[in-house]
Amino acid sequence: MRINRGNNNTARGNRKTIYCEGKETSDDNLFYRTLLGANIRNFQLEPMGSSNTLLCFAKEAHLISSNDFCLIDRDFRSDDEVSELERKYKIKFLPVHEIESLLLNPSYLSRLSYFRKGVNIESEIQKIIEDKKIRFLADFLQFRINTHLDVFPRISKLEDNELGEEEKLIDLLLSKLDYNYQEVQEKINEIKDDYISHWKVEFETLERNSLPAKEIFKALKNRIFNNPPKESDIVKDIATLMEADGFMPPELIEFFK
Repeated sequence: MRINRGNNNTARGNRKTIYCEGKETSDDNLFYRTLLGANIRNFQLEPMGSSNTLLCFAKEAHLISSNDFCLIDRDFRSDDEVSELERKYKIKFLPVHEIESLLLNPSYLSRLSYFRKGVNIESEIQKIIEDKKIRFLADFLQFRINTHLDVFPRISKLEDNELGEEEKLIDLLLSKLDYNYQEVQEKINEIKDDYISHWKVEFETLERNSLPAKEIFKALKNRIFNNPPKESDIVKDIATLMEADGFMPPELIEFFK
């Protein structure tokens, strides 16, 4: 599918402003700008930092013009959460976990000059997903628990050296909370009794685009590339190939039209 290049005479004042995650030098900003090519003149990209910063900014609706919006990684948000936030605020969520999900495209990865010929990209991605299953499960449950806790204390991301067997993962995550507060203890019991088993089943149904692609991408580059360059260079190279083809990932078309 080819990108709609739009009106190249668009004045700066008429640009659609998209507030996105990251910084000026982040992969998100680099990918969007390179992918859009000359069409970037129709948009004003404003990196704002973390998704939490963007969410707070989006809640100040008077700061965002009618045609502008915040573009935020979906992460592990449920369909209901995405729908509710998009309904209430000037937010649009990527339909994938994060921008790196769009880089796991074998057609473009295999066209890079430093691609190691003969490597099965799909097979390597699946191996990485299996290798990191506990890591991804921990991140998923941490996200679900924190969302459920809402205003209560949050669980920080587990370090790799804390990860062990899946059977001990739940107790480890919940041990990060403060048991001294009665309300927190009630929430913990509710999570254990009513939610954990459901969330674990939900995790098993997640497709690749719903998993942390940044970690997959980081591991993948060392398996499929000869002397891989910096990740930011790989991101730019992939986006350059897409732009030369006039290709826009279908997941982004509604945002950049």
